[in-house]
Amino acid sequence: MLFTKKGDDAALDKIRKAPAPYREIGERLHAIVRESAPSLEPVVRWGLPFYVKNGKDVCYIKPDKDYLVFGFAEVVNPAREEGANMHPVAWTFTSLDDADEARISALVKRAVS
Repeated sequence: MLFTKKGDDAALDKIRKAPAPYREIGERLHAIVRESAPSLEPVVRWGLPFYVKNGKDVCYIKPDKDYLVFGFAEVVNPAREEGANMHPVAWTFTSLDDADEARISALVKRAVS
């Protein structure tokens, strides 16, 4: 059986277990997701914070000791490019700047539209 915890506190508790600076990156990504798509529900499954809509995964945050991954479910991949043979679904972060934040925000908004 799949164990799931719901809500911002559950997601942030998991993110806050990551080492600095990835903890701060994860907290910022969580805020970007929540600001960009308030309709997404944070849940923790398989030890990872997921953000779901109508029970379907939209995106997730995967903290690690050397980086942090932010990714989208393949079925709602907003980074898919027409005519491309490869489609990114996840990005590894070692830092986060304003341009990255803006791109993630735009992708999250596109994923839920």
